[in-house]
Amino acid sequence: MDHQIQPRHPFPASPIHPFAALATIVLDNIFAIPELAGPELWIFTVPLIGGICLLTTTMVQHYLSKDSWGESIAKGLVMGIIAGVPISVTGTAVGGILLGWAGLHEWVRLPAPKVPPPVDDQEIVDAEVKEVKNPPNP
Repeated sequence: MDHQIQPRHPFPASPIHPFAALATIVLDNIFAIPELAGPELWIFTVPLIGGICLLTTTMVQHYLSKDSWGESIAKGLVMGIIAGVPISVTGTAVGGILLGWAGLHEWVRLPAPKVPPPVDDQEIVDAEVKEVKNPPNP
């Protein structure tokens, strides 16, 4: 019977890699100034921000998180839409939450439960054999 102790995490792994969440925050804030200029520029900035975030998140998820292409594109599409919303708050809030989630998962680790080390059955048998061969003197 194999009794290996698995480390426990109080937080599950983030669905988005921290670099993808950071890219969403950065892209959302870089294009905040042109978004303030008015809806005339939204025709250009929204697809540009969304497309850059889609590509960035897709590549990070596929190559760093080792997600499949389908998962990577789906996550990239969601993050691209979030970053492309013409209000800077949306991408920053979602990216910040995901970045914090990933950080908590990596930095907060619960200690493994204290379990005595496994005893080798052969050692017990050897000790009993030695005891029978050399009984203790009264």
